[in-house]
Amino acid sequence: MTFSDLTIQLMVMRLLSGLIIAMVQGFAIAGVAVMLRDPGPRYDGRLTPVPFPHVDLIGLVSLILSGFGWSRFVAVEAEKLRFGRWGLVIVVLAGSAVLLAAAALLLLLVVPSLTLLPYTAGLAAAAFFRVAARLCVWTALFALLPVPPLAGAHFLAALGIRLPASAGTVGAIVLLVASVLGVTRMVLTPVYAVVAPIVLGPEFAY
Repeated sequence: MTFSDLTIQLMVMRLLSGLIIAMVQGFAIAGVAVMLRDPGPRYDGRLTPVPFPHVDLIGLVSLILSGFGWSRFVAVEAEKLRFGRWGLVIVVLAGSAVLLAAAALLLLLVVPSLTLLPYTAGLAAAAFFRVAARLCVWTALFALLPVPPLAGAHFLAALGIRLPASAGTVGAIVLLVASVLGVTRMVLTPVYAVVAPIVLGPEFAY
């Protein structure tokens, strides 16, 4: 997809999807971290279903422009987790797993929106649910990359690799540029081609 394909309607749908995705992923990661005995996300205000504490501004802009974005990084301390560094792996995988579940649930709303809402509203709602479901799958895969500020950066910490505080800012800029230029989509498309049909069904994956 190029910028010529980027309509106001698509940008609005991506914006709304981004808020949902940030809330689902951030809340899931924070919730699992707290369950694994790290109270930090609770004190950081991340254990909430309200989307705004989970939104990363650059990540949201990237999602709107390219279809690839990220939520605000959830700080998790491996030393406090029940399984230590392995707990970090569980936390990251949980965030992506919940996004995949959310994708499937969003897709279940397509038919009711078409049958229960007025014609025009039903078409708009169905289109939104399809877009949001696909974006959930893309984000679930994108988040697993071990690059800050993505959740997958916790994989590096699990390996004992410590990055400077500036890595998140630098990584965000690199990811934004890579996503806008289409590099991210090219890298993740082979994985998406396998996962999306399983989660969404072949008819809704693309």
